[in-house]
Amino acid sequence: MVHNSCYRILAAAVNQSTGRANCLAAGGRLALVSTAEEMSALQAYMQQQGVIEMLWVDGTDAVTEGVWLTDSGDVMSYTGFTVNEPNGGVEENCIVIFKTDIAFHVADVPCDYSYVYSFCEF
Repeated sequence: MVHNSCYRILAAAVNQSTGRANCLAAGGRLALVSTAEEMSALQAYMQQQGVIEMLWVDGTDAVTEGVWLTDSGDVMSYTGFTVNEPNGGVEENCIVIFKTDIAFHVADVPCDYSYVYSFCEF
Protein backbone atom coordinates (compact mmCIF):
# COMPACT_ATOMS: atom_id res chain seq x y z
CA MET A 1 0.00 0.00 0.00
CA VAL A 2 1.30 3.44 -0.96
CA HIS A 3 -0.53 6.69 -0.17
CA ASN A 4 -3.64 4.72 0.82
CA SER A 5 -3.73 2.86 -2.50
CA CYS A 6 -3.26 -0.82 -3.17
CA TYR A 7 -1.72 -2.15 -6.38
CA ARG A 8 -2.00 -5.28 -8.47
CA ILE A 9 -0.37 -6.41 -11.68
CA LEU A 10 -2.73 -7.97 -14.20
CA ALA A 11 -0.72 -10.65 -15.99
CA ALA A 12 -2.23 -10.35 -19.44
CA ALA A 13 -0.27 -8.83 -22.32
CA VAL A 14 -2.49 -6.12 -23.82
CA ASN A 15 -2.37 -2.67 -25.40
CA GLN A 16 -2.81 0.40 -23.20
CA SER A 17 -6.51 0.88 -23.93
CA THR A 18 -7.31 -2.73 -23.02
CA GLY A 19 -5.05 -2.49 -19.97
CA ARG A 20 -7.01 0.53 -18.78
CA ALA A 21 -10.31 -1.30 -19.38
CA ASN A 22 -9.04 -4.39 -17.55
CA CYS A 23 -8.08 -2.31 -14.51
CA LEU A 24 -11.50 -0.64 -14.53
CA ALA A 25 -13.24 -4.03 -14.81
CA ALA A 26 -11.23 -5.21 -11.78
CA GLY A 27 -12.46 -2.20 -9.79
CA GLY A 28 -9.39 -0.01 -10.16
CA ARG A 29 -7.55 2.15 -12.66
CA LEU A 30 -4.12 2.27 -14.25
CA ALA A 31 -1.67 3.26 -11.53
CA LEU A 32 -1.01 6.98 -11.36
CA VAL A 33 2.54 7.57 -10.13
CA SER A 34 2.47 10.98 -8.46
CA THR A 35 5.81 11.18 -6.62
CA ALA A 36 9.33 9.79 -6.67
CA GLU A 37 8.53 8.07 -3.36
CA GLU A 38 5.57 6.30 -4.93
CA MET A 39 7.68 5.31 -7.95
CA SER A 40 10.28 3.77 -5.63
CA ALA A 41 7.59 1.85 -3.77
CA LEU A 42 6.07 0.51 -6.99
CA GLN A 43 9.48 -0.51 -8.26
CA ALA A 44 10.13 -2.33 -4.97
CA TYR A 45 6.80 -4.12 -5.43
CA MET A 46 7.82 -5.11 -8.97
CA GLN A 47 11.14 -6.40 -7.63
CA GLN A 48 9.39 -8.38 -4.90
CA GLN A 49 6.98 -9.92 -7.42
CA GLY A 50 9.80 -10.77 -9.83
CA VAL A 51 8.17 -8.79 -12.64
CA ILE A 52 10.24 -8.61 -15.80
CA GLU A 53 7.49 -7.44 -18.17
CA MET A 54 6.70 -3.86 -19.13
CA LEU A 55 3.79 -2.46 -17.14
CA TRP A 56 1.29 0.19 -18.28
CA VAL A 57 0.74 3.10 -15.91
CA ASP A 58 -1.48 6.16 -16.28
CA GLY A 59 -0.29 8.94 -18.57
CA THR A 60 -0.44 9.99 -22.21
CA ASP A 61 0.68 12.87 -24.39
CA ALA A 62 -1.52 11.85 -27.33
CA VAL A 63 -3.54 15.08 -27.20
CA THR A 64 -0.56 17.48 -27.19
CA GLU A 65 2.98 16.20 -27.69
CA GLY A 66 5.03 16.72 -24.52
CA VAL A 67 2.06 17.53 -22.27
CA TRP A 68 1.45 14.44 -20.17
CA LEU A 69 -2.13 13.99 -18.98
CA THR A 70 -3.80 11.52 -16.62
CA ASP A 71 -6.80 9.47 -17.72
CA SER A 72 -8.98 12.10 -16.05
CA GLY A 73 -7.41 14.86 -18.18
CA ASP A 74 -5.27 16.51 -15.48
CA VAL A 75 -1.71 17.59 -16.31
CA MET A 76 0.72 15.21 -14.63
CA SER A 77 2.92 16.85 -12.02
CA TYR A 78 5.31 13.87 -11.98
CA THR A 79 6.18 11.28 -14.63
CA GLY A 80 9.46 9.82 -13.38
CA PHE A 81 10.87 9.34 -16.86
CA THR A 82 14.32 7.80 -17.10
CA VAL A 83 17.16 9.96 -18.50
CA ASN A 84 16.71 10.44 -22.28
CA GLU A 85 12.99 9.69 -22.00
CA PRO A 86 10.47 10.47 -23.29
CA ASN A 87 12.02 10.10 -26.71
CA GLY A 88 9.34 8.72 -29.01
CA GLY A 89 7.80 11.89 -30.36
CA VAL A 90 4.28 11.56 -31.72
CA GLU A 91 4.70 7.79 -32.16
CA GLU A 92 5.11 6.99 -28.45
CA ASN A 93 2.34 8.44 -26.30
CA CYS A 94 1.89 6.09 -23.33
CA ILE A 95 3.98 5.37 -20.22
CA VAL A 96 5.46 2.06 -19.10
CA ILE A 97 7.65 0.95 -16.20
CA PHE A 98 10.09 -1.90 -16.74
CA LYS A 99 13.26 -3.42 -15.34
CA THR A 100 16.44 -4.37 -17.12
CA ASP A 101 19.27 -6.35 -15.54
CA ILE A 102 20.68 -3.20 -13.97
CA ALA A 103 17.89 -0.71 -13.35
CA PHE A 104 14.24 0.28 -13.51
CA HIS A 105 13.11 2.51 -16.35
CA VAL A 106 10.13 4.72 -17.13
CA ALA A 107 9.64 5.32 -20.83
CA ASP A 108 7.19 6.34 -23.49
CA VAL A 109 6.09 3.64 -25.94
CA PRO A 110 3.38 3.31 -28.59
CA CYS A 111 -0.02 2.90 -26.93
CA ASP A 112 -0.83 -0.02 -29.21
CA TYR A 113 2.01 -2.24 -27.96
CA SER A 114 0.15 -5.43 -27.18
CA TYR A 115 2.69 -7.19 -25.00
CA VAL A 116 2.55 -5.03 -21.88
CA TYR A 117 0.95 -6.00 -18.53
CA SER A 118 -1.20 -3.56 -16.54
CA PHE A 119 -0.25 -1.97 -13.22
CA CYS A 120 -3.59 -1.28 -11.49
CA GLU A 121 -4.29 0.95 -8.53
CA PHE A 122 -7.21 0.39 -6.15
